[in-house]
Order: sequence, then C-alpha cells, then structure tokens
Amino acid sequence: MAGSDLPPGRHLALTWGIAVPYGGMTTALLDRSRLFAEAGTPVDVLTLDDRAFPLPPIPGVGAGTSVTIRNLYDWPRSNEVAARSGPPDAPAPLDPEDDGVISDAAGGVVLRRLRLGANGKPVDVDHLRPDGTIALSERRVGTRGRILLARDAGGRPIRAWRRRYDFYADWLDHLVGDDEAFLIVDSKTVAPFAAGYRRRRVTTVHVVHGSHRGPTPGSVRASRQAVFSRLADFDAVAFATEAQAADVRDIVGPRPFLTSIAHPVSAVDESALPPESERAGAVVIARLEPIKRVEDAVAAMRLVHDSDSPEVRLDVFGTGSRADELAALSADDDAIRFHGHTDDPATAMAAASLLLLTSRSEAFGLVLLEAMAAGCLPIAYDIAYGPAELIRDGENGWLVPDGDVEALAGAVRAAAGLDPARRAAMRRNARTTASSYSDARIRHRWASVLRTARRRRRIRGGQRRLSATVRRLAGGLRRRLRPKHG
Repeated sequence: MAGSDLPPGRHLALTWGIAVPYGGMTTALLDRSRLFAEAGTPVDVLTLDDRAFPLPPIPGVGAGTSVTIRNLYDWPRSNEVAARSGPPDAPAPLDPEDDGVISDAAGGVVLRRLRLGANGKPVDVDHLRPDGTIALSERRVGTRGRILLARDAGGRPIRAWRRRYDFYADWLDHLVGDDEAFLIVDSKTVAPFAAGYRRRRVTTVHVVHGSHRGPTPGSVRASRQAVFSRLADFDAVAFATEAQAADVRDIVGPRPFLTSIAHPVSAVDESALPPESERAGAVVIARLEPIKRVEDAVAAMRLVHDSDSPEVRLDVFGTGSRADELAALSADDDAIRFHGHTDDPATAMAAASLLLLTSRSEAFGLVLLEAMAAGCLPIAYDIAYGPAELIRDGENGWLVPDGDVEALAGAVRAAAGLDPARRAAMRRNARTTASSYSDARIRHRWASVLRTARRRRRIRGGQRRLSATVRRLAGGLRRRLRPKHG
C-alpha cells in the first residue's frame, strides 16, 4: 500500500450517531474514513448518541480494518475514566421493578435502565457494564439541571459533569492525549459543541453536508444559524461545492476558512456493465421524505406512460415516512414499483438507463455521481448546489427547471427516443465526469485542506499566545509604574 499523503496525527470523525439504514451524510463520512484508512491513515469514528445496542456489521469498518467506531458511553464502561476529587455521592441505582423504569438489553445483556417522565422521555438513566455494574448515572437536578456521574466497578463515584459538553470534551481529551489530531465534524447536531472545542494540538474541520439556504435570499435556515454565526471558530469549513462555499462567504465574510471538497465516487469496471441493448427503465434512489419530492418522479412517469412514448419502467428504492402515500399514488400503474431499502444501489443503477433526482435541495447529490460512474444517465431538477456542477445538459445527462414535472417527463421521453449510439456516447461522457472524482484526487484534496487548516490553527494559536504575553507584560509594567502613596 502506498504511503498516505494525509498529514500525520490522530484522525477522528465526529458525528451524533449512526442510524441503520444510514443516509447520505453517514455514507459520506464512512466513505471518507475508509478512503483515509486504505491510504494508511487509520480513522476513529466517534459517536455521541446514547445507544444501548451494538451496531450491525458495516462493510470496511470494525475488526480487521483501520476504521473503528467508538461511542461516548463505552468510555465509562471501559473503566478508563480517570478519577477526580470531590464527586458527589452516588445516587441509588434505578430499580427495574419500579413503575416507569425500563431496561434496554442487547443479546440478553442489560446495558441501560431508564426512568421515564410523564412525557415519555428519559428523566434518569443508568448506563451499565456487561457485568451489571453501573458505569455512568444521569440524574435530574432541580427543574432543568442534570448531573452525569461516572462510577468505578465497585459503584463508587469517581468523576462528575454538570454540562454534557464537558463530558464530551473530556472524552476527546482522553482519546487525543498529547497527540497531534484532526477532528472532522460531520453532524450539524454536534457542530455547536465542536465549535467551542479548542485545543492546542487539535485541528477542527466542519463538513456541511446539506444546503444552508433559508426561506429568503441570503438567509440561513434556522437549524444552521447558531453554527454559521461562529464558523470562524473552526480551523476550516468544507462544502461539497465551490458554489455553496462562495454563497456562504458572501454571508459570513472572509474571516472563516471556507473551502470545497467534493465526495469521491468509486470507479465501476466497464466490463461489469450491461450492453446498451440490455439497459432499461429509470430508478429513483432516495429517502421517501418530503424534501426528496419523489411524488414528482411518480407524476412525471405517469405522464410518460399516458403518452405514445415507449414505456419506461420506474423502480423506486428507499424508505421513509411517505412510503405508503407514494405507493398509493402509483397503485394503478404496473410500470412503477417500490422496492424499499437496498444495500446495493450500484447494481440497481448499473441495470437502469436513467436516474431521476427531484430533491428540493442538495449540497452535492452524490447519487448523481454514483449513477454516472455506472453509466446511468441522470435527469435532475436544476437546484442548488450539485446538479448543475455535474450535469452538462444533453451531454452526460439532463437538467430541467426546478419543480417542472412536465419538463421532467419530457426529458424521460427524449432519453427513451435517443438513437442507441448517441445514448451510449452520453453514458461514456457520464463515466468520464465521474472519473474526475476519483478516490486519489479527493484524498489529495483532503490532505491539502487539512494541512492548510493546521497551519492556520498554529498561526492563530501563536497570535493568541503573543497577545496574552503582551497583555501580561503591559499589565506588569503598569503596576510597576503606578505611583506609590504613603
């Protein structure tokens, strides 16, 4: 294996949790981590969610690989929390026989007990080790406060935290130690904490996976406003496209280091792809949620099926809150089929002729590149930010006006009516586009950004230390020159 071009140090990827099946953000995080690891740079994926169950196997992650998933609550379970003086007395354990106390178990082993409040949410929690001893207790204090209390194997309190952010920070300090480290923060849920986590040897990078656009031009959506007001607290902020980075730069000014790093896409062996004569139909691969507007794809295909155009089958892969509603929209159309979640979207795209993308917003649209790599031609709404940066209309796919179902149907008809040789040429163009986002190119880009971010962090740290020294010397000088009385 060739040596990594990534800067040396501890490489950490921080997110809230990993839900299964996972979406685009987690896919990008895991793909990036595997990309680093395959080049010789191990990565620890850190999760902060209070999970009581082990994750199912994830390809390329875990034992025998260089990508390790670590959860915050396994720290106190590991008996590695260093004792601090003066923790409060340990509260009584939660009694599983009490009303309102429930136990979470995995493989017959209880890992967590919770007392639920009147609203059904946890009020008090005990996190258990596999041997049944309590590793961490969470208790409500007053009406709004909480205390987290780590215990040793004998049940004695050894360390307490009044703020959850302090608990997070101490865990990161424990993992990093005295090493040089790079902390890449993917989750917008975790970003507010990470913006305030400043350590002399830790370079922090926030990856913005979604669109930031609010309801009015130049505004930021509510879920991102708190973090966007302090982007300069990160050593770098990475967007998937330069267009989004430029838009955010217009909002927040020049001080934060805003940059763009696209997502990589793995090459598909051309010999594994079907010949042009065997490609058929269109696919949608998306969460079945309102933001994806899969109903537009269904409506467009119904228009195609009601016309004199050749019949084009639509296969929809995905799960979500609108699954039943969307299936009902096409119940009388046998050429539209819903398949639920797939663990192998690449195979579905390799077999299809077209991919439809009808999202309201995309930070990049990785599925477009994955389709192109498989020679599946994309038809996408022209939205911010990804499609227009990847698709050259009529050359490697089609762009249609945002929300125009008639135009979407028209593009499907146009694709179905193309001369096979022309369509095959477009597929070659699409694969060429995807090849520009190879693993090696994207990893090299990450290496450059991480080195720049580290250099900026060191310069800023030196400036802060110099300012502090100047203030201290000036204060000492003022005291020495102060007139003496008496």
